[in-house]
Amino acid sequence: MRDRSVGTNGGALAILAFLAAISASVGWAWLHRGDEFLRAERGPGYFIGIAGALMMVALLGYPLRKRLKVMRGWGAASAWFRWHMILGVLGPALVVIHSDFSLQSTNATVAFVSMLTVAGSGLVGRYLYGQVHRGLYGQRLEARTLREEATGSRDQLVGGLTASERWRAEVEAFENRVLTPTRTLGQAIGRALSVGGVIRRSRKVALTLIDAELGRQADAGRWDARTLKARRGEALQQLGDYYRAVRRAASLGLYERLFSLWHVLHVPLFVILVLTVVIHVIAVHLY
Repeated sequence: MRDRSVGTNGGALAILAFLAAISASVGWAWLHRGDEFLRAERGPGYFIGIAGALMMVALLGYPLRKRLKVMRGWGAASAWFRWHMILGVLGPALVVIHSDFSLQSTNATVAFVSMLTVAGSGLVGRYLYGQVHRGLYGQRLEARTLREEATGSRDQLVGGLTASERWRAEVEAFENRVLTPTRTLGQAIGRALSVGGVIRRSRKVALTLIDAELGRQADAGRWDARTLKARRGEALQQLGDYYRAVRRAASLGLYERLFSLWHVLHVPLFVILVLTVVIHVIAVHLY
């Protein structure tokens, strides 16, 4: 069976290599700014700008792939999204190189600012996407699934603890407070701001109960200090897994709402970008 960590690490290295190459290219262009071959009006600088503009327009492919029925069978959505992100970085980088780090007209300034705004919005969207999906190109998460993962982690806690009346009362009150679905954005924000403190208080109670339960088991089983320490370390790992799962489940509602609001903002920004690029290209060739 393939180790998933290998694929994850390989993907992260590929992303870092890609970003390093982009950064190096922009840095090289900065060092050669003002050179004749990077002039925006002609030569390589001109064609770099055309390539960057085409890449920005090609970003329309991913939203169209999601919305047009005729395009839904054109390859995997994850591949479209991957190229959407690649072009969303590469296109603006080429436009920056094309600009030669100077803006000499109003329409060029408007187009450039629009591009930077959309690129920044894309980075925010990438972060929010990662919070509501499993992995970079994974399926969208569901609150029910995350709650089941949290309760599954809870049930793996140190043996005997789940039978404690105090623990059952504590965990029921805790999960009712942090895992009950929120109805509004304000409630989701309040939940996200308060969940850390609620978890700390619950964890303090859980640690007290775990130590008491392990002490009872140590006396009954005549554990030595090394065994007790190992069992406690295992219990703390299980407890950490539980609270991490709870935190993600509790935060999902907020990220889902923010991701929806981001979509509402990002689409018109992108339309404005396309219009400004078209106007810029027309103005450059007419005047």
